[in-house]
Amino acid sequence: MPYDKLYIRIKCMTCDGNRMLANASYHNPLNPTKWKQCPYCDSDGLIIIEASKETVVRYLQTLSEPDRNFIIRNVDNREPRGDD
Repeated sequence: MPYDKLYIRIKCMTCDGNRMLANASYHNPLNPTKWKQCPYCDSDGLIIIEASKETVVRYLQTLSEPDRNFIIRNVDNREPRGDD
């Protein structure tokens, strides 16, 4: 994953986070009434997506002021990269 992007884990949109596919493929042909687990999410029912700037701002607004100031202070003091 690139270092200049922020990724978040959200509930899987395919299986709704319950790890079981209801009306899709990936079923067991020997037992067609029993569905296998969702191939798109992890064992917690979450997927990783790139966070938009608006999502980051909304998250920061939900934090307490000391936590938000801690993050902002550490972002301002980050190490400069070679490509900056």
